[in-house]
Amino acid sequence: MRQTLELFVWDATCDEKIPVAVRPAADLDFAATQEWQTRWDTEQALQFPNKVALYRTDPKELLGLMSYALDERAMAVEIVYLESAPHSNANLLHKTGGQKRYYGIAKALFAHAVQLSLQAGFDGVLVFRAKTSGLLEYYTRVLGARRVAAYDPFRMVVWEDAAQRIIAEYRRDPHG
Repeated sequence: MRQTLELFVWDATCDEKIPVAVRPAADLDFAATQEWQTRWDTEQALQFPNKVALYRTDPKELLGLMSYALDERAMAVEIVYLESAPHSNANLLHKTGGQKRYYGIAKALFAHAVQLSLQAGFDGVLVFRAKTSGLLEYYTRVLGARRVAAYDPFRMVVWEDAAQRIIAEYRRDPHG
C-alpha cells in the first residue's frame, strides 16, 4: 500500500506550516541555482542520478534539490546530494549573518527519500554523507541518523526505526 505523505516546511517569518511538494527536477530548476552553494547546471552536477525538486506549492518557489540512487546491494536509498536554496542554507547564511526563511527543507526531502526506500522494499533505510560537522550533528539529533564507518566519520545511515519517525509527522490521517 502506497502511503501518502503531506510534506511541509516552516516559514520562519510567520511561524506557519507551509505545504510543499516533490517533483522531478527540470532544467529550469538547475538554471535557478546560480547563487546556490552548488550550481546544479554544471557538467558534474548534471551527472547526479535521480534529481528531485522540493517546491512550496503556493506560490511556486524552489526550496531545495536532492539527488538519490537506489542501492540494491546495500538495500537502501543513497542520498547522493541535497541542498537548500540560499535563503534557507545555513552554510551560506553563516557567511552573511542572515536568518533562514524556511526550516525543515532537508527533513522533508529525507521523508521523501524514506518513502522511496519503502517503495523499493528497503524498509526506509537511507545512506548518505554529511557535508559538515554541523550537519552531522543535525542529522543525528533531528533525523536519528547514525555514523557507520570509522574511516569516514561523515558517512551515515538512517535505519528502519528512525525512518518511521521521520515520516510519521508527514503521514496523511485517513480519518482526518
